[in-house]
Amino acid sequence: MKIAYRVARPDDVGRWDGDFAQLSVYRQWPGSMQGAHECVRRLRERGIPYVVHPVGFSLIGGPEDVEAVKMMAGLSDMALILHDERAPGGGRIEGDLEARFRKALDELERIVPVSLENALNTADAPWFWERFARSVTIDIGHIEGAGLVSTEFVQNLPDSIVNKIEFVHMHCNATLRGGLTDHWPLREGCRELEALRLLLGRKRDLSVILEINEVEEMNDSIELLRKLGREFEG
Repeated sequence: MKIAYRVARPDDVGRWDGDFAQLSVYRQWPGSMQGAHECVRRLRERGIPYVVHPVGFSLIGGPEDVEAVKMMAGLSDMALILHDERAPGGGRIEGDLEARFRKALDELERIVPVSLENALNTADAPWFWERFARSVTIDIGHIEGAGLVSTEFVQNLPDSIVNKIEFVHMHCNATLRGGLTDHWPLREGCRELEALRLLLGRKRDLSVILEINEVEEMNDSIELLRKLGREFEG
């Protein structure tokens, strides 16, 4: 099991001890694109492998979003991780929307491997993954944040999806702060860690990315992941 930390600002690069990093680029942040270029420069300078994760962009939105994501695909190293998408009314992507999504996805996959994550509708993520994903990023914190039981969710995934999982986003769901209940640090014995343990029992070659907001607790969460990984060594 490989372990990564999230990079959101240039000063995050190399701040923790991970096997690789995830550069998260937030559409709503002023100067996010300029910051992304500086992060990539520092990651490459240090020889740190990385994935790029655009947040708040849509492949079925305006053409400016698609072009921005293409630019980030060009900056990517290992992979580009994108959130699942829904129709404007909240339903599944079908018809013309599906055609638009597939066209943009095909263009991106000619640049870099793309992995699709559950975010907007985790309960329906298995349908989305089966229909669109060559690679899956499963966000266990989002499962809990959606009011689902992550251990049950992982156990009920068909092998056809488990075999596609390459990346895992890890964070805990707890109390509300900043409009979110998830993205808390990991805790010994938390259900999210147990869900990861069950997933590792089905597929060991996973790359696990910590997405926690309380960065001062990053090292403790990394150690919990390393402890869990040692259970599956040998």
